[in-house]
Amino acid sequence: MSVLTAAVVVVGILCVLDLLLSFGIIRRLREQNEALRDLREKQSAAEPDIMLPAGAQVGALSDVDVSGALVGFFSPNCEPCKERMPQFIEYATRYSGKVIAVAAGGAEETADIVARLGEVAEVFVEDIGDPLHTALGATGYPAVAIIGDDGVVVASGWEMSALPTLVPAAR
Repeated sequence: MSVLTAAVVVVGILCVLDLLLSFGIIRRLREQNEALRDLREKQSAAEPDIMLPAGAQVGALSDVDVSGALVGFFSPNCEPCKERMPQFIEYATRYSGKVIAVAAGGAEETADIVARLGEVAEVFVEDIGDPLHTALGATGYPAVAIIGDDGVVVASGWEMSALPTLVPAAR
């Protein structure tokens, strides 16, 4: 009988120790989660906009009308661009307005981007500092925006989640 009592006491002590360790792990995970959230907030506040932010007026353009347009900037040497291009194409198929895509680089290196985006958008080949880049304040890739009919940026960012959700519509 004393062996059984001793076994029950040992199991009880092990359960209490396990419970204390579990509480410690949970507390540590919460602290790490808060630290990670704080770091992300600081990082996003420190990062400059990749293009004009929502509410900004688009600069003057003489050859292209971007009013009411979905605009995307992509570069052939950019891994995030390769990941987001299918999302942009899918979004563009549901967008009811004009779609403009900008491929950054030379004609040869952007040929694949031009071919893929040409199915859903009017595609321009430019470099940073050229008219569309300057008018929309694009400083990196990928960059996406929706421009209102009044030439004011409605939404912009480097991820498709920065744009408003669309309901499916026939083009």
